Amino acid sequence: MVTLALPLPPRQSRVLALTLLVLAVLLGIALLLTPFLLLHRHYDAAIDALQDRIEIYRRVAAQTPELKKALEALRAKDGRRFFLHNTAPNLAGAELQDFVRAAIENNGGRITTIQTAQPREDGRFRQVGINVQLFASTPNLQKILYALETQTPYTLIENITVRPLNAFRGFKPAPGNEPELSVLLDVSGFAFAEGSKNGEAKK
Repeated sequence: MVTLALPLPPRQSRVLALTLLVLAVLLGIALLLTPFLLLHRHYDAAIDALQDRIEIYRRVAAQTPELKKALEALRAKDGRRFFLHNTAPNLAGAELQDFVRAAIENNGGRITTIQTAQPREDGRFRQVGINVQLFASTPNLQKILYALETQTPYTLIENITVRPLNAFRGFKPAPGNEPELSVLLDVSGFAFAEGSKNGEAKK
């Protein structure tokens, strides 16, 4: 069965044709404008991201005076003084020996042997150690340990062995005399590794 469409009146035909023309024009405009709108949205997002980044940079820049003051305060503290001045292992070991020898002899101790141990690498730093055998009374040993732990450059006492010299039963020191102790010490300090920017020779 075939159904024939009846022709529309002229007025309705013109309205339909005009409507189709308007839709076609709108569709064409939409197809033309869509890429520009998407591109505009992309640039808007990029501009917003850049503005946020600029704001962050401005906040960081505003902190510059405070950061400079903090850096100057840190430099004023001279953290290098806590490290051995020499970077070469043999020179750093000799420096540590001189430092420990002075702490012992200036506080009533007597050194019998002193030897440099094998240095240990620790990233930008080098740990230098020495082994010391000495004689000292108990009060003098306290002074020696205090000097080693509080002076600069910093040193660490990693091992200590203390034995009395006269350990037999019934021993009593003479009045006014403190008995001496035999002491073994492992002392270490830190130096900057060779080649480190912070480990340049002492100025």
